[in-house]
Amino acid sequence: MRVRRREITPFVVAVGAIFAVTVIICAFAVSCNTITLTFETTFYFVCHKTADNYISASSISDAVSSYGGAGYILELDGEYFITVSCYYSENDANAVRDSLARRELDCFVLKKETKEYSLPRSAGKNAELFKGNLNTLTSLSSLAYTCANKLDTGEYSQANAKQVLSDLLKGLKSLQSANLSNCFSNELKRLIIICEDAGSGIVYSKDLRKLQIAIADTVINIELF
Repeated sequence: MRVRRREITPFVVAVGAIFAVTVIICAFAVSCNTITLTFETTFYFVCHKTADNYISASSISDAVSSYGGAGYILELDGEYFITVSCYYSENDANAVRDSLARRELDCFVLKKETKEYSLPRSAGKNAELFKGNLNTLTSLSSLAYTCANKLDTGEYSQANAKQVLSDLLKGLKSLQSANLSNCFSNELKRLIIICEDAGSGIVYSKDLRKLQIAIADTVINIELF
């Protein structure tokens, strides 16, 4: 049986060419409307459980907090992770996970990296400010982490912890004054409240871990615009 060859008319060729050009133009327009901000950091969260909604996560969070963990609820891609602590080394996170297992608290390690953030070209003038914010927040998160560890080992007294929280609060308020009406504004207000709550009475390491993870949460999930 002979197969009839389909003829491609000039009209079809023209339409195909127009469509291809349109796709290229659209892709170019999208790339032209955004710029990429590079900021790389890695967090290793020791998590007790996950939940598919905030209400369920809250009840588990209270239990983790009573156990001495941060109990901070970290939302990633629609899933809620109930965190115990956060580290900057996978070995440290794994060691804590194993230690908790021996105390009959089953946990797992969640690795989360930041690499690039998409930023509208119209907000490009803020690129350096935003990158500086991310860098400062990461440093503040690390400061809270160090203080929590030193409280646990007894190296820090309550006075030391209060001083660190005061420094953290100053750092957050300094960022707030430089970001009064942009995508960081509400996040900084939230972090300031958590920081103030942590220093309102006796300071526990879990309070500092909660603040540490809350700051890391902002670094991971902030949408730049």
